[in-house]
Amino acid sequence: MTSQIKELSEVIVCKGISVRTTNNAEISHDTAKLGRLWQKFYQNHVEHLSEGEDIYGVYNNYESDDLVGAFDVVASWKVKSEPVEGQDSDEDSNVLSAANILSAAHSSDVVTATIPAGKYMVFTEEGRMPNTVMNAWEKAWTYFNDPSSEHTRTYNVDFEHYIGGNLEYGQVDLYIGIE
Repeated sequence: MTSQIKELSEVIVCKGISVRTTNNAEISHDTAKLGRLWQKFYQNHVEHLSEGEDIYGVYNNYESDDLVGAFDVVASWKVKSEPVEGQDSDEDSNVLSAANILSAAHSSDVVTATIPAGKYMVFTEEGRMPNTVMNAWEKAWTYFNDPSSEHTRTYNVDFEHYIGGNLEYGQVDLYIGIE
């Protein structure tokens, strides 16, 4: 696992499906919602995405800055990037692909999630999912729960970036918003 600080210069806009959950709910198979969210996303939306298209798990609407509060998770794909004022952007990145439009049009439960530009600590893991992403979260929790940690979480927006869209085996970059 590696971690580094990254500054996102663009807002990333994603579309996907959402659930509200807690860390405590995710401990029990009976109350866990994230596995079902990703299963539904895989079954209903991945086929509409271009092969190798990156996938995002966006965490937002945190109820509190501890491990017991509720939060939303959006299993999603990127629809566009918007430059932060005063910065240039790639024109093509603002265009919705036909696949994105098709997928969004066939689902009434699709929501929009916005990843703000800003400072993030990124934890990178590679391997078989979901264990790999769970390992990244465990490393992040360990880091931020350490009283000697030099960074503070914002609890605004965090996100998982599945490189190449592989939800079975691949690389995931976990972005944790920091002050």
